Amino acid sequence: MPGLIELAVVAVIVVGIVLSALGITFDNLAQSMAQRLQQMVPGGQAIGMRSMAIYELNADYVKFSRFMGIKDNKILRYVFRNAMLPQITGLALAIGTLVGGALVAEIIFSYPGLGTTILTAVLGGDYPLISATALIITVMVLIATFIIEILYGFIDPRIRAAQTDD
Repeated sequence: MPGLIELAVVAVIVVGIVLSALGITFDNLAQSMAQRLQQMVPGGQAIGMRSMAIYELNADYVKFSRFMGIKDNKILRYVFRNAMLPQITGLALAIGTLVGGALVAEIIFSYPGLGTTILTAVLGGDYPLISATALIITVMVLIATFIIEILYGFIDPRIRAAQTDD
């Protein structure tokens, strides 16, 4: 009976062959995800960032810092750091939604991508391809979540200290 690693290697090879036969390369996949991310970020994230920054400007630490005579530029650095954390979390959660909304955009613009591949596999009853695309989406979301977790450590020193402390 084959082990889990052997089955994973075979699955990767099969997915690669099927995706290349359908004309989908990982370059196209990464490029389309990057384009969707660039289109999503500016609008909603900017509005959310503005409202979080306004909320943070009314926080007690900002009032205390101004009372202590700390320059506004230094205070704004801390305000934006604290306002960025919820935005980054929302961005990480939106990555899964990007893939879900891809099908509609791909059908409207006749753009072959992962959503069209999933639709074709579901309509054709191709269960291995459905499983492979679900695996690809899951791995993409996991990688994005991991990158966001690493970014948290750079943005917020409290999180960095908690990550290094055992």
